[in-house]
Amino acid sequence: MVSMQVVPQEKQSCFPNPLNTDLKMQSVVAPGADWGSSAHRFPNYVDGEATWPAQLLADTPGRCTTYESFQTTVAENPDRSYLGERKVVHNDDGSTSVGDYEFVNFKEASETATLIGSGLKSLGIRKNQTVGLYSKNRMEWTLTDHALSSYTLPSVAIYDTLGPDSVHYVMEHSEMVAAFFEKIRLESVLTAIGKGLPDLKYAICFDVVTSEDKARFTKAGVELLNLCELKNMGVANVFQHDPPTASDVAVLMYTSGTTGNPKGVQITHNNLMADVVSLQKRLHVSNQDVHFSFLPLAHIFERVIQALCVSRGCSIGFYQGKLPELMLDIQTLKPTFFIAVPRILSRIYDKINQGVKAGGPEKEAAFRGAYDMRLAELERGEDTPMLNEKVFDRMGLALGGRVKWILTGSAPLGTAIHEFLRVCVCPVIMVGYGLTETTAGATLTHYNDMKLGHVGSPMASNEVKLVSIPEMNYLTTDECPRGEVCVRGTNVFGSYLKNPEKTKEDIDDEGWFHTGDVGRWNADGTLSIIDRQKSIFKLSQGEYLAAENLEAMYGKCDHIAQVFVTGDSFHAYPVAVVVPDAEMIIAWAKENNISGDAKSIAQTAELKAMLAAEVLDMHKECKLKGFEKLRDFIVEPEAFSIDNELLTPTFKLKRVNATKKYQDQITDLYEDIESRQ
Repeated sequence: MVSMQVVPQEKQSCFPNPLNTDLKMQSVVAPGADWGSSAHRFPNYVDGEATWPAQLLADTPGRCTTYESFQTTVAENPDRSYLGERKVVHNDDGSTSVGDYEFVNFKEASETATLIGSGLKSLGIRKNQTVGLYSKNRMEWTLTDHALSSYTLPSVAIYDTLGPDSVHYVMEHSEMVAAFFEKIRLESVLTAIGKGLPDLKYAICFDVVTSEDKARFTKAGVELLNLCELKNMGVANVFQHDPPTASDVAVLMYTSGTTGNPKGVQITHNNLMADVVSLQKRLHVSNQDVHFSFLPLAHIFERVIQALCVSRGCSIGFYQGKLPELMLDIQTLKPTFFIAVPRILSRIYDKINQGVKAGGPEKEAAFRGAYDMRLAELERGEDTPMLNEKVFDRMGLALGGRVKWILTGSAPLGTAIHEFLRVCVCPVIMVGYGLTETTAGATLTHYNDMKLGHVGSPMASNEVKLVSIPEMNYLTTDECPRGEVCVRGTNVFGSYLKNPEKTKEDIDDEGWFHTGDVGRWNADGTLSIIDRQKSIFKLSQGEYLAAENLEAMYGKCDHIAQVFVTGDSFHAYPVAVVVPDAEMIIAWAKENNISGDAKSIAQTAELKAMLAAEVLDMHKECKLKGFEKLRDFIVEPEAFSIDNELLTPTFKLKRVNATKKYQDQITDLYEDIESRQ
């Protein structure tokens, strides 16, 4: 292990534009094609199928698989600090503290990966058998992943937020023969084994295990080892690497799921590296950069970012695994760029705002003046170095003081937060859009684009088109074309594991993946995500909810006749509009000495409290997860009907109409909830 010296770096220009992109036209269609319905590409890639996108990986020899990428970087940067973590320091007085980051270099990481992989081969694990990874981000996770790619063993990432049934499903469905995990997941792994995992033969714990632990696993029919034991097996019998091809599956990544079981997305080395090369064309990461890894590696976003770091020889420092210590870890590591989801950026925004307000009215007014001045300069493509030194540089210290750019995705970033953090923390905040099925990135904004409210233009590895949705009044013939977002390219997955029906449903005959998201082409060729096609929405922490499932469940409450569940990517919980059953509430009112007709009863606090109790009971009965539970609801006396255009002729809820009708009330409800927190 070596301690990495933090070397001060010169700040780059706030607005580099390496590709000389015309921000007035950021995507283009083939000559003569219809702007609204045709495929949009990045301007450098519009010369036809013959030159797009095949050249993408051909232009990057030695990096066509994650294995090749790692080995090439090891050869080029053997002594470069690679993976780092903070070690626990045992003090003289018996107390413990956390020290600085300590790193292994690329050569050391490669040697360790070979030992881990050789240990697996010694156990008899064969090429293309799947192996699980069930842990928070840590050095051993990434070392094991390199070991798996060295011997063509597809990895299966298991979300640490999954319930026991879903953990078992992923382990069984993927037919994994071995699973790596951290000690706190031991009971969860044993529970899954108890439900039946005929393919699982080995469990490898990253941490120390006891003889009692081993006995419990042996009794369950699975051999338990710790990572040191596995590496020692590799030392005794080193196997030659058996590397993958570009078409081999690199990662089997299960989506969080909206209905039923999670879907296993098969992502090839070609998919991963195509996205990596495309990202590099926008981000320009170098071997002088440092990445802070805290977003879950079970999510495709962080997985791709780490693959990008490997390809460029970039250092990676892991967080301790404790969210309360997150900011201290960042400030210790001092990363040169920051990858975050909007939820984290919202917390930083709140923290800075609280600090500004705590300074009193005069300081707040002075801050607002400085804020407006810098914003005006940034919008002109310039900056305010003297003002930054006095006001804003210290705010950037929250992220360590060296961050050159921020990249966010997985959910929308509110425009107010986006602007605020650009002014106060880092002028370059890029927004990406993509899904697990597109290997994370499908579109990305540019360094120097100051416009807000869009997700940029197509990546070099894929093209994007919109398909009209007449039933939702989204048409590609609109002044600003609107429709379902479809993606096609080398970064798009080929199939779901053991699910040809869903694969055929989501990927059409021309190779377009239908996302279910509704997008709009803006006049400058950027894409904005404006809606979801189905009754599915994404919360701010990235979890998906199926509204119809929740509505069916809440509809079972004795006094609820109809319910409209909604949510968005700016909040971490759903809310609803509830229509009480008129006959039932009149009877209830009589029993409770409340007079009036159904409409007046529906407006009483007593009824709201009773309905809230029923909803709470339903939460318990259905064993809902925290993010699935209604935080609050609006009581609507008037029933949804065909006449008020909230129901179709077949009595299905018209979500677009319901959203439009109740939008102001829903916004007020969210504000009221947050004011109570």
